[in-house]
Amino acid sequence: MSTPALQIVAPNPRKHHAAMFDLIGKVFPNNGYYASRDWCRDYYVNHSHYDWQASRIGLLGDELVSHYGVWGYDMRIGSAVVRAGGIGAVATHADYRKQGIMLQTAQAAVDAMRQRDYDMTLLFGIENFYHRFGYVRAWAETTYHVNLPDLPTTPPPAVRAFTPTVRADIDAFHNRENALITGSAVRPTFRKKGFTFLPEHGFRWFTPEGAMSGYVCVAPQGAKLICTECAGAADAVLQVVAHLARRFGCHEVEFSTLPYLSPVARSLRQGSGHMDLQYRRHGGAMAHLLNLQSALEKLCGEFSRRLAASPLAEWRGALRITDPRHTVTLVIDHGDVWLDPGVETAHAIAGGEEMVLLLLGSDAPEEIVASAGLRLAGDAARLLPTLFPAQYPGLHYHDRY
Repeated sequence: MSTPALQIVAPNPRKHHAAMFDLIGKVFPNNGYYASRDWCRDYYVNHSHYDWQASRIGLLGDELVSHYGVWGYDMRIGSAVVRAGGIGAVATHADYRKQGIMLQTAQAAVDAMRQRDYDMTLLFGIENFYHRFGYVRAWAETTYHVNLPDLPTTPPPAVRAFTPTVRADIDAFHNRENALITGSAVRPTFRKKGFTFLPEHGFRWFTPEGAMSGYVCVAPQGAKLICTECAGAADAVLQVVAHLARRFGCHEVEFSTLPYLSPVARSLRQGSGHMDLQYRRHGGAMAHLLNLQSALEKLCGEFSRRLAASPLAEWRGALRITDPRHTVTLVIDHGDVWLDPGVETAHAIAGGEEMVLLLLGSDAPEEIVASAGLRLAGDAARLLPTLFPAQYPGLHYHDRY
């Protein structure tokens, strides 16, 4: 009997969900096959921002053998918001690996995201796999470690416990606190119970008038307290975390996925502790630019904001930007920025897939230019630090896919 040809299709939520969850449960058992399967059904896929039309599965006859999942969400780049496709549950049935099935499944999903007007796609992946689809390292993961004696001993504000889950008040507060944090997600993302494999505890505190003024989510792990998320004034956050570490009998606090430019991270860097930066050449946080034109169009307002605060506020001209698929021209006139493909200019930036790093501000722009071999012409070198400054992007733990 001949082997059926591989079909790559968008999963049908009614027809394919059981087979999808079965495959994901087998490939990613986490706390066990059944727990993983039920987690997909009850939360990870069915009650989330999973995009059934952009995701792709591979079928051999009636057997589902591969899955490349897309979770669609809005992502901030400074004050701008772009459409991102987060990639998760990348799975191939064990009996059909090393046959090129995932290569076809992944490429079909990338093409589908482009057709569905996604600007870029991001993932947190294994080493030496996703670069073949055009993904490049998006940022280094940052973790802060502080010993309990180096945290405040002043009394914290009074706190009220809450269950870390999807809550409108937490989402609204989180969105305000991260309004300018590049890489952060505009919430809500997941729409049911919290995304976590840790036994988390949540605590909020309030103003005298009763408005929430901060919160933390923490998970005790032996002698270590992991702070998975926090928001509010830095001094209050650190006071509360120190108090909770003592309550749980922990001697060290780890701040996970804390944005580098957040007030709490800035405060930690002024104290005692250490920060781990994890660099991975072809793994970890990776990004791929799907549509340069639509992404830059959404960034025009942010470019104007950056120019207004710079010595180049009065600059006039145009900047041509080229990646492997598109050429886009930005017109700049005394801080106003818009796209116009008909304008000729001698000022230009051209390069490969690493162009996405400029948009994200993954590193200092001159470092990206040097490491990625981007080509500059005219005033591009002058414009680069203003239009594409380092942003130290990152995505919070609870929004990951």
